[in-house]
Amino acid sequence: MMHFGFGRARTLLGPVLLVPALLIMVIPPPRSLAFSEQARASSEVNEKVYREGRKLIRAGKFKEAIKLYEDLLSLNPEDVEARIGASFAYAKASDYQKGLDHANEAARLDPNRARAHALAGLSLLRSGFVSAATQQLILAFKLDAKEPLAYGAAAEIDYYEGRSRESREKAIYAFSLDPDEPDYLVTIARASSRIELFADAADAYEEFLRIAPRTDTERRERIQGLIQFYRQLAGQQVHQIAGGPTTQVPFRLGTDRRPYVRLRINGRDATFVIDTGSGFTVISKEAARRFGVSEIARGGKSQGIGGDGKFPIVYGLIRWLQLGDIRVKSIPCFIRPFHGNADRPADERAEGFIGLSILAHFLTELDYKDNVMRLDRSADRTIESTDPSTTVIPFRTTQNGLISIETEVDDIHHINTILDSGASTTVLSTAAIDRLKMRDNIIKGQSVRVVGAAGVNENVELIFIRNYRVADLHQKNLRALVLDFAAINQTSGFEQSGILGGDFLRHFRLTIDFNRARLGLQPQTSAVIKN
Repeated sequence: MMHFGFGRARTLLGPVLLVPALLIMVIPPPRSLAFSEQARASSEVNEKVYREGRKLIRAGKFKEAIKLYEDLLSLNPEDVEARIGASFAYAKASDYQKGLDHANEAARLDPNRARAHALAGLSLLRSGFVSAATQQLILAFKLDAKEPLAYGAAAEIDYYEGRSRESREKAIYAFSLDPDEPDYLVTIARASSRIELFADAADAYEEFLRIAPRTDTERRERIQGLIQFYRQLAGQQVHQIAGGPTTQVPFRLGTDRRPYVRLRINGRDATFVIDTGSGFTVISKEAARRFGVSEIARGGKSQGIGGDGKFPIVYGLIRWLQLGDIRVKSIPCFIRPFHGNADRPADERAEGFIGLSILAHFLTELDYKDNVMRLDRSADRTIESTDPSTTVIPFRTTQNGLISIETEVDDIHHINTILDSGASTTVLSTAAIDRLKMRDNIIKGQSVRVVGAAGVNENVELIFIRNYRVADLHQKNLRALVLDFAAINQTSGFEQSGILGGDFLRHFRLTIDFNRARLGLQPQTSAVIKN
């Protein structure tokens, strides 16, 4: 049972008036009436087809639904209902460009259709154009204050921009308006887990499994594992913080341009990477055994870079972790194999990664010049925005909790980029390179070996970037890896096209204000130009 204070929508029928039929058609109807009857019959046939299309979408048969709607449109390109149906089916199939095309055409044909604007907003959002999506959703709300798709998409934006409680409320309302749409339940679950309402998150996911199509086996397995995990955490207070309001922890910048820090796990010394590219804290299988971190749940596979892009999801719970003067108790974590550790220098053999689930409790600063991490949990913590040497920009978080910022490549290409201190190198996605027509920038005759969370990739291409810009900061002549982001974007919620790694971040003092979703970047070397 779900405990959100809402149930499935029901319609109450009032008194029904029965009127005797009038048999007046004793002669052939006038020509105009015959055409009217023909139009009514055609409308009834179309409505049956629309209902069939909706059933196919609910069943997860998106290709069949797309064909059905496209067949209707081949007969009548101005069929607004078919346009709206096709847009929704394409969005469900993750073809957001075609989803947007059909939504825009539906809005052109009928500018007052709120759902057409909501679908345009959803397609733009999933494509990574959050500001443009917001404008479409505002228009949808003006036309119909009870359009569930608009509420569902707005709930996702709230989640990405750190407004978890508002996200949860909007998603609950969307589900009350349309209790057959499973996507709203995912947002409810994610927002509930972020504010540590783990029982509610598990309930939402269980309801999702009940009503969602059974076609995506891998996703269902991941969700079943999450339900187990949240049931284990329900009633517990995680990330309990003790110690002083601030602490400084020195780190060593490795040869791979990642920050390595010494800390204590369950009373024993360990080496971890400070990883803003991980939503969760991660510990290796070997370290988990050594430090007494046992498995509490498992299910499905996670998405990452390297190998086949997937690895089994295993959840654990670290009893306590000591970072300088601060101790954190009850830390949920992933347990997974680490690849390539044996080839690393002895002091760069990471036993784990400190993820954003810990760092988000602090104003977190990574000072690459002084090689120190500063953590501040005082009530008035914030980025000093009056400092002219510091650029302050907003960020969003993806569905899996990663920091995403807008960046610019070669002065014309705007992309969403993951801020990842745990990555050695900046990366561009193959899809973005193709979409932006940047293939000519691929460096001929050069390739590298990449070790990622899911394994090893050989012969990875490199691309030359003349100018990489973040707000008013830019670095020239950067080499970036070219990798497939399909696995990453399956769980990000809105499209990510890049990773900003250690080769860029090492030139800054980086400050993350999670409360206000702001990032401060202060250049510390001449490699970065501010203008």
